[in-house]
Amino acid sequence: MKEQSYIENGTLPIEVNFLALKERGLAYIQENNEGTWTNLNDSDPGVTILDQVCFALTELGYCNDFPIKDILTNKNGKLAVKNQFYLPEDILTTSPVTIEDFRKYVVDKIKEVINLQITSVTGSLHTNGIYKVAVLIDAKADKEKQVEVSIRKDGKEEFIFKSKEAIILENTFFVLNTCRNLGELFLYPESLKSKEHTVYGNLEIENGYDVNSILINIEYAINNYVFPKLIQKGYDELRKQGESVNTIFNGPKLKNGWISERNMQPKRNRVQAYELTEVIQSVKGVLSISDVTFSGKDLYEVFSLADEILTFNFIKSSNLQSISGTSNSLYVYSKGRILNEGINTSVIKELSNLDQPISQISKVSAVKMAPEVPEGTYRDISSYFSIQNTFPDVYAVGSEGVSANATAFQIAQSRQLKGYLTLFDQMLTNQFMQLANLERLFSFENSVTGDPTDTEHFYSVQTAYEKLHPKYPSPYICFSPTYYYQSLYKEVPHIRPLLRNFKKHQFSYEMQTPEQEIMQGWTQYQNDPYNSYMWGLMSFMENEEVNLDRRNTMLDHLLARHGESPMIIDTIVEGTVYSGNSQKDRVIIKSLYLQNLGMLSYYRTKAYNFIGANRLRVKYVTASAELPEKFYQKLREKLVQGNQKNFIFDTLKVNKEQQIENIDFTNYSAVELKLNLLFALNVYYRDYLIQYNNSYAYWLITQRKGFLCIETNLLKESADYEISITEGESYWKIDKKVSYNEVVQIENLLKNQTTLHLLQTYYSITKVAQEKENNDCFKTLENSSYTWCVNVSETEISHANSLFVNNTLIFIFPDFFQNSNEFKIINFKNRLHYFLENELPVQVASKSFFVVEEVLKELIIAYSEWYNSLRFHQKNGTLHGPELASSARHLIALLVQLNQLQK
Repeated sequence: MKEQSYIENGTLPIEVNFLALKERGLAYIQENNEGTWTNLNDSDPGVTILDQVCFALTELGYCNDFPIKDILTNKNGKLAVKNQFYLPEDILTTSPVTIEDFRKYVVDKIKEVINLQITSVTGSLHTNGIYKVAVLIDAKADKEKQVEVSIRKDGKEEFIFKSKEAIILENTFFVLNTCRNLGELFLYPESLKSKEHTVYGNLEIENGYDVNSILINIEYAINNYVFPKLIQKGYDELRKQGESVNTIFNGPKLKNGWISERNMQPKRNRVQAYELTEVIQSVKGVLSISDVTFSGKDLYEVFSLADEILTFNFIKSSNLQSISGTSNSLYVYSKGRILNEGINTSVIKELSNLDQPISQISKVSAVKMAPEVPEGTYRDISSYFSIQNTFPDVYAVGSEGVSANATAFQIAQSRQLKGYLTLFDQMLTNQFMQLANLERLFSFENSVTGDPTDTEHFYSVQTAYEKLHPKYPSPYICFSPTYYYQSLYKEVPHIRPLLRNFKKHQFSYEMQTPEQEIMQGWTQYQNDPYNSYMWGLMSFMENEEVNLDRRNTMLDHLLARHGESPMIIDTIVEGTVYSGNSQKDRVIIKSLYLQNLGMLSYYRTKAYNFIGANRLRVKYVTASAELPEKFYQKLREKLVQGNQKNFIFDTLKVNKEQQIENIDFTNYSAVELKLNLLFALNVYYRDYLIQYNNSYAYWLITQRKGFLCIETNLLKESADYEISITEGESYWKIDKKVSYNEVVQIENLLKNQTTLHLLQTYYSITKVAQEKENNDCFKTLENSSYTWCVNVSETEISHANSLFVNNTLIFIFPDFFQNSNEFKIINFKNRLHYFLENELPVQVASKSFFVVEEVLKELIIAYSEWYNSLRFHQKNGTLHGPELASSARHLIALLVQLNQLQK
């Protein structure tokens, strides 16, 4: 419906009410002129000036009342959104956090997975964060189908066959690890095993309904009751169903449609006959069903285990040929006539391949994932029309100016009045510029100029050569202005003689007429960003201390608006050095943080993807404690340039360098990226490397954001183990080294009171003599008569070691930071502790170490070997590299030794 325009009969607001503004101006004059101004009639020149100023103010008030979407719409008709606002689908969504989130994410990524079950695994080897995954694969996917895939073995490409089911499970594991959270691990997924039952009873359907379609709809309804297929819908459809915006976007950002919380039902492991009766009777076309039983005459209840799913086969149930004359079957009636012989098995199988029951199939439009971005109308707010153009000609200040035969005295009068009026013009045009640059004022990025209009004009008239070889250093550039302004060269008629040093460029090395010399000088004056007029204007407008204070307040507002505490940020960044000015440093870091807040907030608890991360290189670290001299000198020359350009902080350069990309969350956890950003570790490493040639410092900042970050849960999962078991005075040992997953499996078996005799069907067990000094390692297993000891293989490090008892995040920093003057002053350890307290999930503890160079080298090499072994092994197409267990053992031993030394 077209919007209707109308006029309201009411008092205009003061900002657009000319009469009210004039009355207020006259009242002010009478109150403050001390009796010297007595003629306040319209004929008085002062009143005329007041009229023109009030008219100009109503124009400003009119522009100020534009819809915000119009003010933020640029010349191209596009709304300024980037670094201004976060769209609902970006700021309201998060990387998966809850089990429901992970279920949504996997179903969205893998079309063959229609639902999955994720359950927490408890055990003595871990406290939390380990999950078992059971996947429900779409029945339409041929799980047994063999698919040819290529791998590299011994440097050669080979082809092997994998089942479709194996590929789906592998993809599920990869997808889960792209979004896993800190300290969390997913065990390799398994497919839910079907526990099939037939249904017996008497089913009566309405006349006129196709029996084949009815049976398919019944089977769909029952399967949906047991474990609903996660249905993805568009934003508009969910809004029509009454879902709130917050509810729709609650969870991960999806590509193929949002999943309603109502659809997120858990798997039912128990179904009773009366439940099935209710489900079947709810299907359209069903009149009634009676005498329902399962797979037998007297079976009224069926169960499934955690790794199973109940399914009901209505083709078998309704097939009379399999009954052999007995009454144990599903009989289908309509008007007293039995319909079983008319059931077409091939039609049912074909219909069952459809995504929805036949009664629900309809034409579906493309899924709309988010609301439309508002569209505004471009308003040229910055264009200014001088008040001098609106004066009567008798004042000789407009475009016509003074007459050709005017005396010198008349010219002086005109210029004196123009100079007075130009002060009003400058203030008014600056206010229009302030409004026009609202998007820059409240942008996440710090502005680089207070005069965008003249800056744009300055570069628009330059040739390509002049742009590459600038005549002036940093024209119109300043750090983070909060007041905007523009020149009046073209707006105020005949302004040239009013400007200071307007004749400065009025000379030529060639013969020119006086008129040509004046015009050329005037053009060069306007093109000079440091002429007396512009320099004075910049000096008045750009007080850095005031700008920094205002900008910091604005950034605090933006942080608070996005749920971030400015006080916490101030505490964390206190002492962080970017420029040497603490207030400026706060502005720089807060701006950088806001620019990256969308991703840092979305991935807040996310860990790195150990399967797909980039390989770490340790070439320089293993060779020497110093970088090659030629390489270091080139690096140092680059670092010395710093973040200043012509003595002005290079905002654009730093914004680009500190921009966080999606790929970064593959190689680093969110907490690593945030720590590096807020503590400005790049700057500390730069300053350190300028003074010292240190290969360890170079490796840390280029490969790992300045420090090592190790998840103990992930490290424990990488190792292999030796298990000893006791019962009374008897001791046994499992003969082979077992993986972390096998440790979990063995513990569950023993907790379920499995005897060692039964355990021997899976593992070779030998009775041994127990050494007394190892008794402290043994822990009692719940619900069993056994105690056990789990040691990292080839070490004496047990699962009870204090460093690995909890789900811990270990941070390792070089000690040269701890010993530097800057870090002593700012108390880096306390700030780090405060940061981690606020950032880490409650179930994740942290521990920090500051190590000397000798230890750092060993840790870097061991960490890199373990990190690289965790990755997908391209050569053999395997999940991990062959050296994973040994590299994990080595790193664990180093960390335990380090922990003991620093106790």
